[in-house]
Amino acid sequence: MAAQKEIRRVYELLEKNADGAVTLHEICQLTNKLGMVMPVEDFRLMVGNKGAGDYSDGLQFEAFVDLYNFIFNREQGEEENESDDLLKAFKIFDENEDGYISCEELQRVLSRLGLIPHALKPQECEKMICRFDSDCNGVLDFSEFKSMMSATVSA
Repeated sequence: MAAQKEIRRVYELLEKNADGAVTLHEICQLTNKLGMVMPVEDFRLMVGNKGAGDYSDGLQFEAFVDLYNFIFNREQGEEENESDDLLKAFKIFDENEDGYISCEELQRVLSRLGLIPHALKPQECEKMICRFDSDCNGVLDFSEFKSMMSATVSA
């Protein structure tokens, strides 16, 4: 299960008008930004299927936790799976299998995945790496990569 602290941050980011509830429309906007395009009506059906009732006025935090875990497929005991998934992702970026992600590897993989324009300058990749390169060696190790991914999810 995702940490309550993480879910609380997401909830507070979504709950912009401070009325104590997150609407399905606000959740839909978040998932759309994450590339999980789903109409509000589908969320309404999903919430109904979980026995959550009518949330036309929004979800309180406790109900949001259940929906968050359901949407992002995070059940208890899946933190290990999450770490395994991160390791698999790290290995995709670490093309030469030296245990580090270099600027060139980051640029090539992001470009292949279509996540950045092909014209991304090496300096821009260096900035991305530098932000999470805690030991200032110019490359990302697995721990730094996890920090980067965690910051990306939290943003």
